[in-house]
Amino acid sequence: MKNLRSLVAAVTALGVALGSLPRPAAACPFCSAVSLTFAQEIAQSQAAVIARLVEAPAEGALKLRADGPLPKGRFEVVEVLKGGDLVAEAGHSGPDGTPIETIMLDRKPVGGLHLLMAVEPPKLVWSTPIAVSDRAVDYIRRLGTLPEKGPDRLAFFQQYLEDADETLARDAYDEFAVAPYDDVRGLESRMDAAQLLAWIENPKVASNRRRLYATMLGVCGSKADAARIAAILAGEGYDGDKAEVRSGLDALIACYVTLEGATGLDLVDRLFLPGGKRDVPFTETYAAVMALRFLGEESRDVPRERVLASLRKLLDEPKLADLVIADLARWQDWSVVGRLEQLFTDATDDNIFVREPVINYLKACPLPEADAAVKRLAAIDPEAVRRAATLAGFAGVLATKGGGATPPPAATTADDGDPGDPSTAAPSAPAPAADSGTDAAFVARVAPVLADDDATDDRAAVDPAGAVPPALAASPSTEGSWIPWGLMVAALGLLLASIVRTALHAATRHG
Repeated sequence: MKNLRSLVAAVTALGVALGSLPRPAAACPFCSAVSLTFAQEIAQSQAAVIARLVEAPAEGALKLRADGPLPKGRFEVVEVLKGGDLVAEAGHSGPDGTPIETIMLDRKPVGGLHLLMAVEPPKLVWSTPIAVSDRAVDYIRRLGTLPEKGPDRLAFFQQYLEDADETLARDAYDEFAVAPYDDVRGLESRMDAAQLLAWIENPKVASNRRRLYATMLGVCGSKADAARIAAILAGEGYDGDKAEVRSGLDALIACYVTLEGATGLDLVDRLFLPGGKRDVPFTETYAAVMALRFLGEESRDVPRERVLASLRKLLDEPKLADLVIADLARWQDWSVVGRLEQLFTDATDDNIFVREPVINYLKACPLPEADAAVKRLAAIDPEAVRRAATLAGFAGVLATKGGGATPPPAATTADDGDPGDPSTAAPSAPAPAADSGTDAAFVARVAPVLADDDATDDRAAVDPAGAVPPALAASPSTEGSWIPWGLMVAALGLLLASIVRTALHAATRHG
């Protein structure tokens, strides 16, 4: 088990490094878009139409087989949404237009309406059809009239969040999931807190949507709503069929503290962090950490120092300390140098994975006692120091490859390390206080913490930044795109080799 935990720690560290690549801000920090929105898909296409199925694939054509042509349906254009000249040039417009032929992977009734999109004119390569109702056609038609961003855009989608047409409900959810968080804040006066709370308390609501509704309630709710959320956090009456209401716990915790204020963290400390009165499952503690990260970044009413006080509680549990060390460094909390040195020194096989984040914290810290601590710890476990340098350097390279700002030379060259290796950077000046802005050199030395943005239902999450529907992928240039992934593979290989060596050494030592 300890070797598995080490492997997880290594992979997580690589994920943190990849997290330094630029990403769009998400409205819901606790949920991910399930798929591209209709608006995104249409924007990435060169032509889009509403078309009627006039001829389905032949009977039996949809059965899986190793050879033969893919099944295709024929569609007549009913309405052009985009690229009218391209559709006409391809001969599909008008009453005498040639039907569109495209792949169909499931059976749909003849006469049904579908959304079709295309790229690569003049011939046009069409996507697989998306079945749409008459209401969905009206919905899609109105997308072109909405502002590109802002609360007014979200106001339109808000009315479809739990629509009976699942296609529209999914698209509305995805629009919120990719919108800037400030746009959600701007919608505050137009939200219905009572309706949001009812959805949160409904066990039939999917957990990813509960996360969104909790985030929205945190913007528009009241102290009375906070009390209802507190009951969910405490699990009072939420067992059996109602247990699902506690899914999306990270967003629920953030919602509660946002509404209750800094004093709400006292309940979070008691229920979910080490030192409380209950045996807390790891998943719940991790959810609390995710909520604390959100509060530290986004809250206007909860002081970051109070958030840090909660995070520091995890240092009392050696097996959990690695969850928050990067956060403490990123927010420049240098008050725990001595505690972290002791964590490193006392680490056993059960929590040996804590050593790398401790070293990276100490190397980011501008205090002279941190540099002295690194030298002492290098004598105890030089391999851990080397692995930490590999991870930090990898994060810095990826940040540069991903388009991030390149640190100034004075901040990326050290006497005892390679030039440009953020893990060995010597700060040219003391790091600024946490509330005085972000120093570019410091950011280069501490990789951002990766958020939990996995999809929370059965469907794969999609990062909307630059994503293209598979059916419409147009083979963009990939020159240079292999470099970050090649580096990732190389770093992972080094880490895994080190883990294997450590495991073999431990096995030999224990006979």
